[in-house]
Amino acid sequence: MIYNNKNNKKVLLEMKIGTKIIFLFTFLFFTNSNALFAQNLLEGQKMWSATEKLQQEDFKIKTTKQGSDVLFAQFNLAHKAKGFDFMKKNLNQRVQNIFIGNASWIDTSKTAYIEKYLAYQQVQFDITEVHARKFRKRLLKNKKQLLKGFSIVNEISNQISQELSEARLAFAQDSKNGSDQQKIDEWKEKISRELTALEEYRYDNTRKIKNTK
Repeated sequence: MIYNNKNNKKVLLEMKIGTKIIFLFTFLFFTNSNALFAQNLLEGQKMWSATEKLQQEDFKIKTTKQGSDVLFAQFNLAHKAKGFDFMKKNLNQRVQNIFIGNASWIDTSKTAYIEKYLAYQQVQFDITEVHARKFRKRLLKNKKQLLKGFSIVNEISNQISQELSEARLAFAQDSKNGSDQQKIDEWKEKISRELTALEEYRYDNTRKIKNTK
């Protein structure tokens, strides 16, 4: 189930492992707020990393409430643009993919499948990173249009938003809401290839990018 409005998308995915049901709420914000782009992340925030995967301790809200969902995770995929960006050869740091730990919770009393829950959620985080890199690539490719204003940024944002929602839904359906490990592994391989193909567009690469085709 997906809810949309002008400024954000709330994507509700249902994951089933065994007899357990998890409702995963992912908040996707496309914004030009400079507050999200401070040099240091806010407390509880975690930037996507190829080496530092989501851990139980990253979920700052702990619960053992009877009948509660096992895991709730929130991400921000945010962007900003500046007036002289059309002159730059790299716009990677204009788009961030962040996990918001202070708004994410986990039921630590339901330990039997927590590692599976975390692994499934990490795939969702990785899918978001693929689309963050696509956003950076398209932004750089269309940078000259920034001379006419920032409407191109919103256009790319809307495109990425739709594509990301579709990719997450496809993953949930293809993996039978997380219960088909073979399909999950296939998606991991697919995502790994996509991340490699878009390696130049990782956030921490600040070098000049020549090829934007």
